[in-house]
Order: sequence, then structure tokens, then C-alpha cells
Amino acid sequence: MSDVFTQSERALGIPGLAASLEQSLAGAPHPGCNLRAARVLEAAAEVDAERLRTAWQRDPVRFQRFLWIVCGVAPFLAVFLVRNAHWLGRLLDDDLAKARTPEDYRQTLERKRAENPSQDEASLLRRFRYFELARIVLRDCSPDIVPLERAGDPLREIAYLADAVLAQALRGARDRIEQRIGPPIWKDGSGAPLTVPFCVLGLGKLGGEELNFSSDVDLVYIYGPESGELTSGPSDQSPQEYFTQVAQEFGRSVGANSAEGMLYRIDLDLRPEGDRGLLVISNEALAEYYDGQAMIWERAAFMKARPVAGDLDFGWHVIREIAPMIYRSSMDLTGIAAIREMRERTEEQRARGSDGFDVKLGSGGIRDVELVAQSLQLLHGGRIPQVRDRSTQRALRYLAEAGVIPRESADTLSRTYLFLRRLENRIQMESERQTHRLPAANTARERIARAMDFDRDTALADFDAALAQVRGQIVGTMAELLQEAQSDKVLALFLRHAPRLFESPAMRAMIEDLALRFAREIDASADPERATNNLDRFLDRIGSHPFYYGLLMDRPELVPRLAALFGASRFLSTLFASHPQLIEPVFRDASVGVLSSRELRADLQELREEAGRSDDVNASEVRLRVLRHFQHRQLVNVGLLDLGDRIDIDIAQRALTEIAETCIEEALDFSYAEMARRSEPPQGEFLIVGMGKLASRELSYGSDLDVIFLYDAPADGSQALSAQEYYVRLAQRLIGALQTRTSEGVCYEVDSRLRPSGQQGSLVSSIESFERYHAKSSEVWERQALLRSRALTSDGALPARFEAVRQDILTRPLPDDLALEIRQIRQRFESEVGREGAGRRDLKTGRGGLLDIENVVQFLQLREGSKHSELLEARPTRDHLKRLEFHGILATQHAEILLGGWAFLQRLASRLRIVENRSISELREDRADLDSVARALGYAPAQHSGDARVRLLDDYRRHTEAIRGVYGQIIGGDSLPSDS
Repeated sequence: MSDVFTQSERALGIPGLAASLEQSLAGAPHPGCNLRAARVLEAAAEVDAERLRTAWQRDPVRFQRFLWIVCGVAPFLAVFLVRNAHWLGRLLDDDLAKARTPEDYRQTLERKRAENPSQDEASLLRRFRYFELARIVLRDCSPDIVPLERAGDPLREIAYLADAVLAQALRGARDRIEQRIGPPIWKDGSGAPLTVPFCVLGLGKLGGEELNFSSDVDLVYIYGPESGELTSGPSDQSPQEYFTQVAQEFGRSVGANSAEGMLYRIDLDLRPEGDRGLLVISNEALAEYYDGQAMIWERAAFMKARPVAGDLDFGWHVIREIAPMIYRSSMDLTGIAAIREMRERTEEQRARGSDGFDVKLGSGGIRDVELVAQSLQLLHGGRIPQVRDRSTQRALRYLAEAGVIPRESADTLSRTYLFLRRLENRIQMESERQTHRLPAANTARERIARAMDFDRDTALADFDAALAQVRGQIVGTMAELLQEAQSDKVLALFLRHAPRLFESPAMRAMIEDLALRFAREIDASADPERATNNLDRFLDRIGSHPFYYGLLMDRPELVPRLAALFGASRFLSTLFASHPQLIEPVFRDASVGVLSSRELRADLQELREEAGRSDDVNASEVRLRVLRHFQHRQLVNVGLLDLGDRIDIDIAQRALTEIAETCIEEALDFSYAEMARRSEPPQGEFLIVGMGKLASRELSYGSDLDVIFLYDAPADGSQALSAQEYYVRLAQRLIGALQTRTSEGVCYEVDSRLRPSGQQGSLVSSIESFERYHAKSSEVWERQALLRSRALTSDGALPARFEAVRQDILTRPLPDDLALEIRQIRQRFESEVGREGAGRRDLKTGRGGLLDIENVVQFLQLREGSKHSELLEARPTRDHLKRLEFHGILATQHAEILLGGWAFLQRLASRLRIVENRSISELREDRADLDSVARALGYAPAQHSGDARVRLLDDYRRHTEAIRGVYGQIIGGDSLPSDS
């Protein structure tokens, strides 16, 4: 026997203490338990020997078990017990059978504050937290006190402890800010004092009163309404400014680490807009966000919201105000699919490529149980309010009581959930690390098994078997509860959106038959979940309007075509949902291909003639509605051909460009007509110059129109001024004709910032001033922009004059450091716009993206354009790559890399837009919808969900790294290192 406990035995005067401890602690899970226990006892004996002797005499088994827990299961606590030697005696005397309540923690903390008014707040809070944490650990690791079926009790205590600590920390932070700049009192319009409330909301496990041992706390800071009558506040600050300082001070005090430990890591990512959002937000802005912008996962997260510090009454008021936006009937059928996708994405993102089971995120883990509860709460919470609850355990119980799920299923999920939450705590107790990963090594896993009180001799085998059983039960129960027949889902959509059509038995039978046909086609579609969601939006738009249901019943061939569209493209589905009148004309003839410019003009003219026969007296508004209807109809036609692989991306982009040019011509004609009502046009010409993708005929779905406006008119004084004013008004009216929202929506957004001097310059420039500007002031990037510029309108001499000026500018001598200038501008775009990081790529401005290729092409165009005039034409980038290779300016191997990369990135950008209606540049690797984009690009999934996405991302990295290599060789340098 060693003599590690000999000194403690002598100090306490307890015969046989050393031998008993040696024997009882020999089987402790964590190595080094005896040495830690000896140090704890020696420190405690110096200050509390009599109390320790009494505790040993009262219950030596309990005494030994305490040391076994705090030194062998949660060994980091030994440091705190040595530093605070009197804690051990206090814990041994404590009645651990009694759970702490929120009031217990609040009163204890207030008493300690009153007893030690001079003690540093940070020190007081940390000591309070760690003592109470040690008590919770002792309770949680004592099966006789807290058996598995009550394993949720310690989770609640940890959450209540956090409430008390955070509330006190907030009071301290507010006191310090008030001392610095004054109390948070504002004045209203009449000069009367007005106090604005402030509250900290807890979300996640904290809000659900199920906080784990070493968790972040998910917080959202909110303050009272920003009334327009507020006239002044402390130091003339607004509530937003003032409470931002409070939140920052609070965050610093809570998150600081010291020798006495830390309080909590604060996670603010669940606030509106995440890390891009405001630190504090008014309750009005919060409600507006959840009413119109919040994603499904954000609404699911807010189900757990609970006031934890500050003005709690105000916090509860805000939560009640937002509840109708969380539990909405329109969310029920899309909620399950969205959350299931989120779970699959999270599991792959965080669990792939690592050893060991992730207790939180892995298959059959904690998140799966939460998924079941949250999905069913979203599905039924709108009509069964009693199932709404922040706690996963209580939610399961209430779902069973409401008859939503079988009692046996709820019991299974609750039991397995508590097992995993206890396992999660044991993993984190080892070193107070925020980890959920069960170690893969047998020795480490055996430590956890013994900490879970599995029998020492067979601990590992018994634990592995129990964990496998728990995971299997969760996966099986989840699949059973979340499975729903497609026909039931679709019928429920029709019933919810068109309830009046079900009042007649005959009509009900026809609608049920229509729903069944949709369900069959949706099952066969590219993405049944997306198809169901898009059908939901479409039916929500048409409501109980009998015309469209009659059309679908009379023309059954429309059902498979619509279902295929709904399964393939959110972008086009959104257009149909907004404009259901597009169905008949678009699907009139399946053989219709891309229309020529002449055919587009004829189609627009036909629509104008049809509209002219209407009774609407507002001819201008009718003409604008017709323009939008034409644009939407033709956009959908190209999109359907594109999705059906009947046209390639080059044809699609050219077709989209010709649609845009037709709309510009019509908008200009409309604008001239409107101007003619008020003034005579001057003697001169007006020219619209297309820039960017409009000029190179590479428009995509949802593209803005980049244009500049030029004119040429007699230069005599007042007439020149008159021409300038006239053409500015003409351009403004044209922009309005394209982007003003009508009942038919918007046609195009117009961007004219590429004009001379940008936004500071005149909207319309004379051709002379345009030429002077570029002769004296233009920079390299403006020459690059002119490479993609093309005259779109005017039948006079101005287009030819513009082209002559353009050619002159582009063939002028180049700066010696051309490559350096292009590289520096490119680097700014990459760092300031692309802002790539872990899991986020930007396929336009990021490393190896489209801008790399465009910059290589434009550098070579500028350098060689004076020798090969065809290089200066405004043509698609792919055409110029081939021309550069043909002339020997670009090596064949480089051309092949850039052509392949260009085709890949352009197709990816197009699919991101048309499939998911997302920005064409941002690519988030963790987006669940990336799977469907990958499938739309032809990456068929293999055995596991996510395989298609993985292969797509592998190709993305391969192409972009190759592109960056060519960019570096031709232009030189490297903008930013890859983080992959």
C-alpha cells in the first residue's frame, strides 16, 4: 500500500482512513484520482478537520464516494476544492437529495453579495458558480440520489444556476455603464422621462432549461420599442447605442477567463442575421424579422426562448408576441422537411471525418430526439397550443398527452434522451471541455463507461451495448414518427389552402383525385420535398380560386409538368406562385423552344394588343404590367428548357440577354411616349450602353442590368442644358419602367454605377464628356469594364461614335504595372467581397472563382487588343478564351483549365439560382440544399445522403485551385492563401 493518504489520516485522526481510501478509489475512472484526493483532503483538513471527521463517522461510504466523483469523474474540480479548502466540508454536510430552485440560487447569491460587499464581483460569481457546479456534479453522479429517470433534474439546475449568475452579471454591467454615462432614461415628445426595458433571452439548452455541464449559453439581447417620440437619452445615445454598450460590458464580464475559472462562453449566432446582425435589437425589429425573414431552423430555435436576465416581464411579453410567427399553419408541412435536412447537413458537417460517436450530432444522438420534438411541435403547435414547450422532455410528454405520438414512443425517446444527456455530461466533466465526442479509444471510452456506473469488470462491453441499443431505438422511433405518406401531405395542402372546395362531396372527390395525381408525380420528381414545399407556396397563392383547379382537372397533362417544375426549381416555382396565370400560356406547347429577337417582339406586341382590349383606363399601368408578364413568361420558358437539358448554358444566357434587350427597347419606347406628353424631345440622340453580362450576352436568372446612358446633342448653351435635362428624365423614367413594382412584380433591377465618376456622376453623360473623362481620369478597372460594353439602342450615328471612342480608349498605351494594378483590385474583391472562410466559398469573387478567369482574359485583351482587334469585341468570356488560344496568346493547357473551370462555375451559378433561388455567388458547404443543386448538376447520390454534395465540392476545389494556378502564372502573385 502506498502512503499517499498517510498525512491526511494523521491530520484528521481517523484510523484506517488511508487504507479505506486506497481501496475505494482504486477503481476510479480517471487516473491520478488518489493524488488529487490526497491534495484535496490535506487542504480541507487544515481548515475544517472537525467537520471532515464528523462526516466520515456519519457515513464513510458517502465520504469516499464524494472523493471518487470530484477527483475521478470530474477531476478538474479538484483544483477548485484545493483552492477553496472549506468547500469539501460544506458539500459533505449538504442535503444533496434536495434540488435547487431558481429562487434558491437567487437568494443564495444575494446573501453572498450582502455578506461580502467589498468582494470583487467576478471572483464572487465564479466561486459561487463552481461551488454549485460541484454540488450538481455530486448529485448527478449519485444514482441513489438522481437515478437515470430523473437525469433531467441536474440539467434544470445547471440552467437555473446560469440564470442567477447571468442576472447578477447583467446588473453589474448595467451599474458600471450607468456610472460611466448615466441611467437609461430617455424623454418622450412631451419631455417626460421614459424608461426603455432591456432583457437577455436564453435560447438553446439554456432556454429549454436543459443546459449541459460545459455548454455555451445562446443569448439574444432585446430592448423596448424605439418610439419615434424619444428625443434624448444618456449622453445623447439612442436605446440601441446605449444597450449595445451594456451588452458588450456584460459579454466581457461573463466570458472572461481567470485563475478562478470562467462563467460562460456566450454564443450570439441565434440573433437575427447571426454574426452579421445587430448585437442588440428592438422587440419591434425582432418581431418583423420572425414574421418575414427567419428561416425554419431559426423559428425552431426560438421555440426555446426564455428570459434569463434583465426585465423578465418584458422578455415574456416579447416571446408571447412572436409565438404566432413561430407556430404558423403555413409552416407545418414544410417544417419537418426543413429540419430533417438541417439534421442531415449538421451530422455530415461536424461528424464526418472524425473518430468516435458525436453524442449531440451523430445519428441516433441528442439532436435526433430534439428533431422529433421540434418537428412535431411545428407541425401541430398551431392548432394544439399545449404541445408548445421549451423543454424537449416536457414536449415529448405533452405530444403524447395530446395524442400526437404514442405514449410508448414518447417514453422511449425520453429515456434514451436522458441516457445521452447524462453521457454528454460525463464526457464534459473530465476536463470542463465543450465537447460532445465520445472517444474512440477503448481506454478512454472505458473511463466514460465507469463514470456512467457500469460495472468495472464489464464496463466497456456493457456500455457499448447500451449505447448501441439507445441509438437504434432513437433512429427507429424517429423514422416511424416523422414518416408521412406523400398523398396525405399533398391532400393536407389542398385542404388547408382551399377548404371551401371540400364543402361539396362531388368537388371533394375531384380535389382528392387531383391531390393523388400530384402526390404520384411528386414522388417521381427530382426532389419530392422541394416539390411539396413549392406546391404549398403555389396553392397558398391561388387559394380557393376555382379557375386554376378546374384548369388542372381539365388538362391532366399539366400536373406532371408542374410537379416536375416544383421538384426542380424554387426560382421558377416562386414565379408561378406569384403569377399563376403563367401556367396556361407557358405549358401550351411543349415543343416551343427559345424565341428569336423577332419572335420575342412579336409575342410582346401580341400581349399588348390583348391588353388593349381590356376595360382598364390606365394605359400606362397596363403597358408596364404587360411588360412584366412578357418578361416572366419568357424567363420561365427559358428556365424550363434549361432544366430539361434542351439547351446548354450558352444558349440560355444568350436567350436571357435577348429577353432583357427586348424589355429595354419596350421600356425606352414607353418612356419616350410618356415624355412626349409633357415636352418636345431635343435635337439629338440617346444611347443605352449595355455593360457587364448584358454586353457580353451572358445574363443569368435574376441578373441586374448594368447600363450607362449617353447622348449627343448640339452644343449650343441653353439647348445643351435642355438636352441634358431631357435625357436625364428619360433615363429615370426608363429605369422606373423596368424596376418599379406593379401588381405583376418587377421586371429588372437597373444598375448604372459604371458611368463616369460612378454614383457621384451625372446619370446621363454627353459623348464628349464621356470621351474626356476616359482621356483624363479613367483607371485600369474602368478600361476592364469597357471591354464588356455594347451599344443597345439608337439608329443614328451615336452607336458608331461610341464604338470609335471605346476602341480608342482600349488601345491607348497601358501602364507598365498593368498586371500589378489588376492583381491589387482583384485582391480587394477577394478579401472584402468574397470573404471566404471555413465552409463558405464565393464562386464569383473568391479564390479561383469567375473573377480570376475574367481578369486573366481582360488582362490579355488589354495587352494584345491593339494587335488583334477582334479581342476587343464585347463577346462571351468563353469565346475570348478560344480566340486567345487560337492566336497563341494563351497556352492550350491553360485554355483548357480556364474553359473547363468557366463552364463548371457558370453551370453551378446558374443552378444555384434556378434550383434554390439563391445568390449566384455564395456557396455554403453546409447548406442542406446543396445536395439538390448537386443532383440537378448530375451528381447522383450514392449510398449516403450528402454524397452528391461531397463530390460537387471536390470538383469545385479541383477547378478553383487549377484556375488560381493559371491566374498566378499569367497575372502573377496569389491574392489570398487557401484555407482548405
